[in-house]
Amino acid sequence: MNDPYKMLGVSSSATLDEIKKAYRKLAKSLHPDLNPGNKESEKKFKEVSHAFDLIGTAEARAKFDRGETDDQQRQKYEEHSQRQKQNSFYDSQQSYGRYSSSFGEGFDGEELFSSIFGGGRRRGSSQMKTAGADELYQLEVEFREAALGAEKIITLPNGKKLQVKIPAGVEDGKKLRFKGLGGSGHGNGPAGDAYVQIHIKRLEGFTRKGVDIETEVAVSIFEAITGGEIEVPTIDGVVMMKIPSGVCTGTKLRIKGKGMGQGDSRGNQIVKLKIVLPKNIDPDLAESIKNLQHKFDYNPRNV
Repeated sequence: MNDPYKMLGVSSSATLDEIKKAYRKLAKSLHPDLNPGNKESEKKFKEVSHAFDLIGTAEARAKFDRGETDDQQRQKYEEHSQRQKQNSFYDSQQSYGRYSSSFGEGFDGEELFSSIFGGGRRRGSSQMKTAGADELYQLEVEFREAALGAEKIITLPNGKKLQVKIPAGVEDGKKLRFKGLGGSGHGNGPAGDAYVQIHIKRLEGFTRKGVDIETEVAVSIFEAITGGEIEVPTIDGVVMMKIPSGVCTGTKLRIKGKGMGQGDSRGNQIVKLKIVLPKNIDPDLAESIKNLQHKFDYNPRNV
């Protein structure tokens, strides 16, 4: 008879939790539904399941370690091996057939996967508790909603409505956790959690820079030279901003409190100026510039 401890890859001094953890890992990787047509995996799956039958509970392990049922276990193992040779995992539902060899009678496919992770009831042992699976949902939000905060209602696959409060200044890819709203647990285990991952839509003309928002605004050559006041779009609406004289393309000005977030933690809007000439240069403008050039000429590469 194969040593169940070696079969599960644990030492004879391993705790029950370590044995269970090793079994679940092996059962998951060797499960025939995940290895269709692989006879070797099917065989190892059954051997691992049988090994867990021998030492998976305190009572069974104590008897095995004392050698009280060694002959019976050997006989059971030989019968199990004989049935394994006679019956395919896929064409038998009798004892040691598709699911009964490891997880009890009458299990369907979903129940089998539950039992691998502790949700099923094994013969001669109490039902193991396991938490439900976490579930991940995707939610696309507008740039302004991400910047200022918002509330959304999404419908879960089970029909339940979930109210999602989007925090102001949330980052793209952020996962919001909703405890206990995931998959149902097994064996009175707790439900898993639901996670909503935020994806922020692009907004033309606005770029996020941490908690700040950067925009590019065009100014005329006259505004650049003399300064003035221009309209600047923000996520709160249009505001007026003063431009000092002598600005260049690439000059950055700040509008306080118009970035991501709320209250004192809200970022700023960074306005990057770009000097733009008219598409069609009027001849009179060109002539005037030439006249001014003689009087106010300068080398911009030496400024």
